[in-house]
Order: sequence, then structure tokens, then C-alpha cells
Amino acid sequence: MIITREQTVVTFNIFSAKLTAQDIEARTGLKPDDFWKTGDVRGAFGAKEKEHGFILQSKSRITDSLDDHLKEMIKRLAPYAQKIGALAGECKIEMSCQIHRKQGPRLKFERDDLRWLGVMGARLDVDVHILNEPQKPASPGAGGSGGSGGTTGSGTTTNPGMYQG
Repeated sequence: MIITREQTVVTFNIFSAKLTAQDIEARTGLKPDDFWKTGDVRGAFGAKEKEHGFILQSKSRITDSLDDHLKEMIKRLAPYAQKIGALAGECKIEMSCQIHRKQGPRLKFERDDLRWLGVMGARLDVDVHILNEPQKPASPGAGGSGGSGGTTGSGTTTNPGMYQG
């Protein structure tokens, strides 16, 4: 999937080799937004899941800030934090943040938000993806290869990935 617009997606994930989503729901009182069992075939490539999965998705809009997503998710999870934390010995627990931006975002985490993650035994996983502007095709008859980089007027070769100030 190619993402072309700015967006933020936050999920709270619990993975376990032995506890199913139903077990986690019974022990915490939370109902998952998505779940699977070990051995389920999922995804575009039909991979078999190696662990049970229990997923909560942020209810904030994808255009909202990371801070808005985290605040919404922590507010949703706070009443269950102790029960979630009790699962930490049997599960992998994480807050996953996927951020797609045209420019690198400012990442700032409040002390209390990090404390909540600690109470729940959760790790914080933040993936930042910088969106590239779509390349415009070279106009016909412009000469050369039409690609970026190549030869400049001085006869030197430029590397399109290098910064040229």
C-alpha cells in the first residue's frame, strides 16, 4: 500500500503465544477492535500468524496529531491499565504509532503518558515515514535521459540522494 497523504495511525497491540483475544478480553474487560488466533492466515501475502493478536485502534481522525491519538488512546485504556499490566509476563504489549508526513514531525511525549505505558508494561513503537512528492515525468524532447541526477552543465555527475546546498 502506497500512502500519499499525511496521516497518523495509533494502535495498542497485545500479542501472546498462549492467551487468545477472548482470554485477554475476559481478564481485562476490554473488547478488541481486531483480533486473530495463532495459525490464522492474514495479510496480502497470506502469512500464518505465529501468535494470538488483540488490537485496539485509535478513534481519532487520521489527520489528527500524534499527541491527540495518544491522549485518546490512553484515556480509553486508563481504566484497564492495572489489568493490562498484569498480562505483561504472558504477553508482548505495545503502543504502535505510524506517522506519515512530508517533513519530519516533532516527537514529544508527556511524562504522564509514558507513566501510563509503564503501568501497562507497554513498549512504545514509533515509525515515521517521510512522504516523497510524486515525481513529474520529463517532458518529451527535453533531451538527456529524462531522469533525475545525470550530467550537469559543468560535466560533473550529481547524486540525486545527496544534499546539495
